[in-house]
Amino acid sequence: MIPSSRSWRPSYATAGTLKRMVAPSAAARAPKPISRIVVPTRPLHAAPAPPPTPATSAAAPEHKPMKIVTAYAFAAKPREMQEEEEEESNESSAAAQEDLPRKQRRSESRAPLRGGIIANSELERWRKKMLKGGDAGEDALFVTKSADQSTVLLGVADGVGGWSDSGIDPAHYSNALLYSAMKYAESHPTFPLPKVILEHAFEQVSKNPDIQAGSSTACLLRLDAVQGKASCVNLGDSGYLHLRPDPKSPEGRMQVVNSSVPQLYGFNCPYQLAKVPASMAQPGSLTNYPDDAAVQEFDLQRGDMVLVMTDGFLDNVHCKLPPRDALTPDAPRRPELLQLVDMLQDKHREHWSACKKQGATLADEKQDFANVMASTLMQYARLCQMTEEKVSPFQLDAARHGFHYPGGKIDDIALICAATV
Repeated sequence: MIPSSRSWRPSYATAGTLKRMVAPSAAARAPKPISRIVVPTRPLHAAPAPPPTPATSAAAPEHKPMKIVTAYAFAAKPREMQEEEEEESNESSAAAQEDLPRKQRRSESRAPLRGGIIANSELERWRKKMLKGGDAGEDALFVTKSADQSTVLLGVADGVGGWSDSGIDPAHYSNALLYSAMKYAESHPTFPLPKVILEHAFEQVSKNPDIQAGSSTACLLRLDAVQGKASCVNLGDSGYLHLRPDPKSPEGRMQVVNSSVPQLYGFNCPYQLAKVPASMAQPGSLTNYPDDAAVQEFDLQRGDMVLVMTDGFLDNVHCKLPPRDALTPDAPRRPELLQLVDMLQDKHREHWSACKKQGATLADEKQDFANVMASTLMQYARLCQMTEEKVSPFQLDAARHGFHYPGGKIDDIALICAATV
């Protein structure tokens, strides 16, 4: 935990309740208060090669493809404080000038929304199957494996909440985008590259008459177990982290070897794929396209882990060390995420040694650990959202833009964990 240190903060303007900005408005790019809502050949004249010895004549061992196990977890932002928020909105203007009470900025006012996912549609059935009765709010996610079992495709998307101010359900666009991406990928024996998949999904959503309007970030990763390669396309402030055991660590501690870079117009306003009807377009409006996304490729090794998540996690858990002035003097010099992974590794080794079933394989162990990782990281991010006693990444970003926003940012969370065996 990174304790909050009130003394380091200048006197910033209060950010108030924050909803992520919708990029189609050029004015929205400016940081301002808003509602919270990746066999040498022998030379021609060389002497003849010696006859093969038994050791050299033996067939080379066949390369065994890696196995990739996955798990995911998600949570919608809490809604139960809506009535309290409405009551508190009537407080005096003098009190409103002070830092907002925590419960006042925890939930969003929920006006009736239109343009939502159609009941009993194929999209709704898919979403219910993925979420297994749960709720991911405006976030969406999926995990699927190719027909030839060689590749795994992971995806997360975050519907931009600012659309609710216009009466549009932000969850429809993000879910439709990922559903189209998954269906297109599954129509191929081996999955295409993520950018190709995203381009197709964007095209399908743009011409779907059931989707009135909306926008979303997106992050897709393709993991190839045969080639040992990963490829990613990321647009906006969702993203991924690639973890690998440190060869210098006797305990096999993880280190971050690759990660995405957020794409932002300004504070709390990410790049986003969008569908903006002419009736809602504004002067100077802009829309991102798949060509604006960052594309990355990296190698995979056995023992690697890949985390894919929306900003509900990344805004609340430090995946890299924050500035020194945000840390207490005794704070560990290791990112918060890796501290948590260290603890989970130790606890899981103890648990697995004591409880593993007879005949359990390494893949079984990795699957169990992936389940633990996904669930625990999501729950930890939720705890971070609800406290003002820890400096969050979102708080630091708000401070850089002149806003005072102590503690975590309440948001939906979608997180996928993949591990190679």
